[in-house]
Amino acid sequence: MMRALAVAVSLAGGACVPSEFSGNLMNAASPYVLNRAVKDLGCPSKQIQVFRGVGGRYVAKGCERSAAYQTSCQQLQCDVAPEGQRPAAWRDRPDPSSSDLQR
Repeated sequence: MMRALAVAVSLAGGACVPSEFSGNLMNAASPYVLNRAVKDLGCPSKQIQVFRGVGGRYVAKGCERSAAYQTSCQQLQCDVAPEGQRPAAWRDRPDPSSSDLQR
């Protein structure tokens, strides 16, 4: 019981940690979110903090602005979409070797 409580507390606490402090593969989308936030917020990357949420949700804050994003990743490749829009699912993407792309 105590172990389950400790795991739940550690998972909940991780959602509020800036992305640069959590170094695991589940955080692969952070650089993609940062690149998108630089454009969306009109702010240099050094002034932006990226916070990881639950279920691929991220929030970027910088230059007195903020933006929320939804991500979808397959290994280290990620797609980022503004909150409210759904990023393309990797299995729904066309095969790069398909004849449609080689025209």
